[in-house]
Amino acid sequence: MSDLSFEGQVAIVTGAGGNPGLGRAHAKYLAARGAKVVVNDLGVGPDGRGVVGARADAVVREICEQGGQAVADTHSVATEEGANAIVQTALQTFGKVDILVNNAGVVEFALFEELSAADIHKILDTHLMGTIWMCRAVWSHMKQAGYGRIVNTVSGSLLGARYASVYGASKGGILGLTRNLAIEGADIGIKVNALAPGAATVAWTTMSADQAKPSPEILTKLSPEFVSPTVGALAHTSCPASGKCIGSEGGNVFELWYGRTAGYTDHELESHDVHLNWSQVVDREGQREIGDPFDGCAGFTLTPRAYRSS
Repeated sequence: MSDLSFEGQVAIVTGAGGNPGLGRAHAKYLAARGAKVVVNDLGVGPDGRGVVGARADAVVREICEQGGQAVADTHSVATEEGANAIVQTALQTFGKVDILVNNAGVVEFALFEELSAADIHKILDTHLMGTIWMCRAVWSHMKQAGYGRIVNTVSGSLLGARYASVYGASKGGILGLTRNLAIEGADIGIKVNALAPGAATVAWTTMSADQAKPSPEILTKLSPEFVSPTVGALAHTSCPASGKCIGSEGGNVFELWYGRTAGYTDHELESHDVHLNWSQVVDREGQREIGDPFDGCAGFTLTPRAYRSS
């Protein structure tokens, strides 16, 4: 069976300049299958510091040399203005935007108490707010077209990881955003999913201590190129779902999902009752999957008052 085609599609991939890097792999994968790609990258280091060169231009050259079509963009996702400018690059160059892959990010591995306020803001502004601003920037265009595919990058650190407190918090926020946007997009042709990748990227190799750097075997096994086919599946017109969190690493594709236990019930509940019945509270026998956002909001209907902007 031939691979999925993206002929006639226009994609934006943010943070697509790192080499090796997930965004670069995604941009090249989509372009090789016919998509016209906006390659966005600031040209800074994995921690957001320093200037490492015109990386977006380098990826565009790679794509064009292989017969694809691409344009470089160097605006920042961390501001509303920057996100709007990235989308304008797509519209002015290719006339539309069908696919958004939110991949841009910065990494600071440190204990919670060590992180500076500036680095906390940098992480949140790039990952969480960057994803929000980019989704906002494409949303009206996708809504008008009645079609869109958005892939938001999260991380296993949202479940907890040492040295990744604020990073993990930002990824948890992105997953919440993804599930809520899947609900809003369901009636207007927009599908939104989250990707939890596992890959040996330039961020991993440069931000790890010398003794913790990945071995050549790991670099090969966890090549970013193994993740990009999953991005293709989520970004394609035939994508089978919305609101999912799909993991992908080394050729393995899987789903991460929410669930709840049956728990303990007492309509005269006191704090000590929670302690006394803790084993029942956390007993996963008979657990119920909350498989997608449509299940999560089942039985709950909110009719909001008219929105008043602040």
